[in-house]
Amino acid sequence: MIEPKYPGAFEQVVDLSSCWDEHALFESREAIMALAAKISRCHEHCCRFLGAAGSLLSDTYRIALEGTSVSKVVKAARRIALSEFKGGPGGQGRESVRFLSCVTNKGPVLFDGTAKALCDRIYLVDDVYGAASRLFLSALRSQALEAGWDVITCYCPLSPFEKIEHLFIPALRLGFMTANDNHLPDIEPYKIVRSRRFTDAEQIRAHRKRITFNRKASAQMLEQAARLLAEAKALHDQLEGYYTGAMDFAAVDAVGERTLQKYEHIFQSYGL
Repeated sequence: MIEPKYPGAFEQVVDLSSCWDEHALFESREAIMALAAKISRCHEHCCRFLGAAGSLLSDTYRIALEGTSVSKVVKAARRIALSEFKGGPGGQGRESVRFLSCVTNKGPVLFDGTAKALCDRIYLVDDVYGAASRLFLSALRSQALEAGWDVITCYCPLSPFEKIEHLFIPALRLGFMTANDNHLPDIEPYKIVRSRRFTDAEQIRAHRKRITFNRKASAQMLEQAARLLAEAKALHDQLEGYYTGAMDFAAVDAVGERTLQKYEHIFQSYGL
């Protein structure tokens, strides 16, 4: 539930609880409470598996980072920025933060259709370790903003405050996307940036067993998280059945009509 920030003054609470049969729901209270508790446990356990997957992937990132040439990554990003971001509008660009991927009851999902709608050209950063791509996209983000371009920055759901996975500059119809074990964008890349050109192969080989373990274990964690989400959805469908059966939808329609009339009056009186 979203709490209104300016109740009455700017936002209105629409209460639909008057539209359901309280007696029917009370009679089913034990089943409803049991289902709600099971759903909460599924979500709790799912979060733990997602956290474990994120920790394993972060460990691989730290290993790869030790063998990644930051200067080479920054230089490569600067070369592309000089070519792609020239003629910017000036000033400081604005940033919108979004997610383009998620873990669902069907496993990891990447909404690459959004990228196709936003971009005519997409650079694909091939990086299974997550170090070079993070540095590369971070550098491009900073340079695009400094040139005055507005950007859409898409973070990894497993590391939502640190790891940039995709970057888009809508005004240029240009994008940069990461390909890794969890998602391979279904696109025709304009150019492919291979992360191994920035990474010391000896560093990776020295930790090969640990990296392999992390990749396999994180995949299993994500698989289990998806199973728990699927279980939670099935339970939620059962729970929803109780409320659907107890809901007077004619009354819901009436509340909707009254709400529309109220806002039509507000728009006519005060405008947007």
